[in-house]
Amino acid sequence: MVYSFKFLILLTLFNPILNAEILSVMTLNVDNLFDTFDDNKKDDKAFLPLSEKNTNTHIKQCDKIKVTKWRNECLYLDWNKEIKNAKLANLAKNILSYKQNGADIVALQEVENIQILNELFLLLKPYGYKNISLLESKDRRGIDTAFISKYEIRNPKLHYIKFSKKNRNSRPIFEVDIVLKNNVIKFYNLHLPSNFYPVDMRIDSLNALNALIQQHNYPSVALGDFNISSKDDNRLNLYKNQESQWYVGHREYCQECKGTYFYNGDKTWSYLDTILVAKNRNLNFINTSINVWRTPFNSNIKSGKPMDFNPITKKGVSDHLAMVAELELN
Repeated sequence: MVYSFKFLILLTLFNPILNAEILSVMTLNVDNLFDTFDDNKKDDKAFLPLSEKNTNTHIKQCDKIKVTKWRNECLYLDWNKEIKNAKLANLAKNILSYKQNGADIVALQEVENIQILNELFLLLKPYGYKNISLLESKDRRGIDTAFISKYEIRNPKLHYIKFSKKNRNSRPIFEVDIVLKNNVIKFYNLHLPSNFYPVDMRIDSLNALNALIQQHNYPSVALGDFNISSKDDNRLNLYKNQESQWYVGHREYCQECKGTYFYNGDKTWSYLDTILVAKNRNLNFINTSINVWRTPFNSNIKSGKPMDFNPITKKGVSDHLAMVAELELN
């Protein structure tokens, strides 16, 4: 018995797995999580109750929108309290379906403001979530990145990107410190320029991210909506080119996953969303945990495509699927 006890002590002291801290993470583009109030500083015209869309001013603003889908949303979408609450409930259900009570750290993209983030947080709070963070950016649409965490969040800051070509602007990189038992892990939440914009803007953004982590030696995670299509990735090796500094989640494992976003136009899957872990900083993926989070209520059972939230049926979650993983801090 004495020898067995000593063996267990030695096993605990020298086994890196037993001494490691495990952290689960999720990143999800929530696809236009707006409140129901008009904010003059943001382009939130589509996400208002129908009762507030009957003015000539509103109709004229909507008529200027060239994309038919977006113009119709601006004119006819009834984004009322009931619809908004249904969207929040579906998002909470999706987050909590992972590991029964949700990931330790959840990174979100396309959140309008701290008020709507707090509404989501209140649905998640009973399951161990303790902190939220969002800083208002200069994004013209008024959609920001945010964190919901079961651990302490410190030092939130925004890093605006200097693009190689002038007169360009985009969403900043959102940095926070997550405190895990006296260990600080840097988290970077990204929502890079969409594929409507030139690919060099996404390359500039990746270069800006890499410059940030070269300023310190902390364990670091970058996650979010990178907006890197499979077409651009195959042509330019955008994700592969990050592997000098990062482990790229879906390239480490998840080979059987199709992607997180499906382009209906050319019928292709892309990893718009992923998770990166900085190399050689005592933080690593548990490779078998890397996955695209798919459930019967967030995706089509047959095709696997994301099931976007439908305001009429109140079903679905987002046009993106979440990427999840567990990380090991030694």
